[in-house]
Amino acid sequence: MPEVSGPAVVWELDGRLLDVLSAMGVELERIEAGAYLVTLRGRRTTLVWLIAGEQAVAVEAFVLHVVQCPDPGPLHRHLLSRNLRLRDVHYGLDEVGDVFLAGSVPHASVTPEGIDRLLGEVLALMEDDADRLVALAYGGRLADPALRAKATADGAGRRPAGTPEWAPRRDARR
Repeated sequence: MPEVSGPAVVWELDGRLLDVLSAMGVELERIEAGAYLVTLRGRRTTLVWLIAGEQAVAVEAFVLHVVQCPDPGPLHRHLLSRNLRLRDVHYGLDEVGDVFLAGSVPHASVTPEGIDRLLGEVLALMEDDADRLVALAYGGRLADPALRAKATADGAGRRPAGTPEWAPRRDARR
């Protein structure tokens, strides 16, 4: 069978992703061909982007706005050390310093088991690390309810870094 390349591979992966996500019963929104926004429910709702590309499927989830953080050093050190123990996704920062989980998996991982493992890793990190990251970024400064709301506001509607121009724009809530 000839290898599929270019835009055709994105269309093929779009169908595979839709089949896998539907079979898993996850809450999802198909934004464009190959671009899905998956909703994970835990202590907080997490929106996860899955975007099919020619080489891999990208994954990204918003973690934390870093607003008026007096010293991001401890937070950044923690993120870097935590990255050493992660498998498919890693912590990263966008152009304004907000924290995201980002990664990619090969096309062969677009199976129920592979996507379940990927989404499970994202959910586990969001559940296990969220409070620690807020504490590292802000310490006791988040007693101000307005600052807490701004720091933890959902930023997942923002376009993941490196995605094509057709992908939805990020909604900067600053």
